[in-house]
Amino acid sequence: MSTTTDAATVTIEPIDRQLKILSPPKNASQIPDLPETAYKLEANEIKQLYQSTVERRQNLENKPLKTQKMRDGEEQEKLKKYPRTTIRIRMPDHTIVQAVFQSRERVSELYEFTKSLLETPDRKFVLCLPPRTKLIEPTLTLFKAGLSPASNVLFGWIEQGEKGNNDLKQEYLDMRQELTTAAPVQSSIPATSTSSSTSSESKPKSKAVPKWLQKGLFNKK
Repeated sequence: MSTTTDAATVTIEPIDRQLKILSPPKNASQIPDLPETAYKLEANEIKQLYQSTVERRQNLENKPLKTQKMRDGEEQEKLKKYPRTTIRIRMPDHTIVQAVFQSRERVSELYEFTKSLLETPDRKFVLCLPPRTKLIEPTLTLFKAGLSPASNVLFGWIEQGEKGNNDLKQEYLDMRQELTTAAPVQSSIPATSTSSSTSSESKPKSKAVPKWLQKGLFNKK
């Protein structure tokens, strides 16, 4: 298989997709929906956002202009660092399809791979980066589409299907394994002896992570 870039034709060797079909853990707690008031910004937050936007624009304007050759060189260096891209596709029933691609592969190949797994491959669908950035440029490489080195992608049906149909073929549903939740972060501080513990008691203790933040860090959607 080969793909054509602006500069030359690049041959991409076949890659083991390392396909995994994952289902959320049964005991995973649901994150409650926040009220609309939680998304409203206060005056000082709006001011901070505006200042950061102005500073970012000024930094971009003050940067020296780069030639196409310079940009291509930087891209090649990043591709050497991240030659492969791991993608997790979240289906409407929350099943997760995980597969590995070469970063030089195109968005169209991601669509073709996804289509090959579907029970109804003729139905139109779309893939999005959260929250709603549609991947609709088929000629972009996965790297240029912002998917490298790893990304979560949302799957959405454009055409409605018959009720009761599965999203994935049964042979892939039979491969499902439970997605394990992340283990709690363990302290990297080694246990101290009795003599050193006395002196450590006088030092301020680190604040514990709030339960609401732990839920956001360690629970998978």
